[in-house]
Amino acid sequence: MGVRYYEVDAVRGTALLLMVLYHILFCLYFFGIIRWFDPQAVSGAAGAAVFIFIAGLSLILAGRKPARTVKRGVQLLFFALIITAVTGIIYPQGFVIFGILHLIGCGTILAIPFLSGKVQWFIPAVSGIGIIILSCFLQGVSGNLLLLPFGMPYPGFTSIDYEPLIPWFGVMLLGVSAGKILYPAGKRCTFLSRLPEMPTVLRPLCFAGRHTLLIYLLHVPVIILGVFLLFPDAVLSVLF
Repeated sequence: MGVRYYEVDAVRGTALLLMVLYHILFCLYFFGIIRWFDPQAVSGAAGAAVFIFIAGLSLILAGRKPARTVKRGVQLLFFALIITAVTGIIYPQGFVIFGILHLIGCGTILAIPFLSGKVQWFIPAVSGIGIIILSCFLQGVSGNLLLLPFGMPYPGFTSIDYEPLIPWFGVMLLGVSAGKILYPAGKRCTFLSRLPEMPTVLRPLCFAGRHTLLIYLLHVPVIILGVFLLFPDAVLSVLF
């Protein structure tokens, strides 16, 4: 049975809200409602990085056996494929082939060798840094559909959400390393054990942090519906 700590949920919730805000702006831009937002210049990478880092840290707190960890990874990949199918219908020119949920699903399974209590914190840390450094050498390298998950997309590839294993699995492993340091054996380290009870002001963020998968799956359809209700002509002109 995994344990939950409000500080982790609060950080996860904050990262999720940053991603939601980015997607709201992207949808408004995509449907031609705002022009000042440039998705090429404004990146959602900061929120995604925190979200992925916390996903790695949470693997330590979950305390699952390998078989259950694989099951969790497969569940995430199932939902990721639904996102691929839906975005392929709505936005075929830039649909999600390997987005953040694909990454976390695969990363959950790939991280299993690093989760054992016998593996010291510096092993996932060094491995994560190595993967991030490797990505620097892959910049501009063209690949194909099979290499796309590893940071080598085919020429002309575009996607509204693309987080390949290289470098992002490295960020996830840094989260695993941080989990081993900050929550040894699933318990707060000495420093974090001094934290007070959860402040009331953090309750909304903690709620979001405890329900990230549901919110992540629903937020884009809800955003599109909201934009449609406010600006129906703009949405219909783009979709049809």
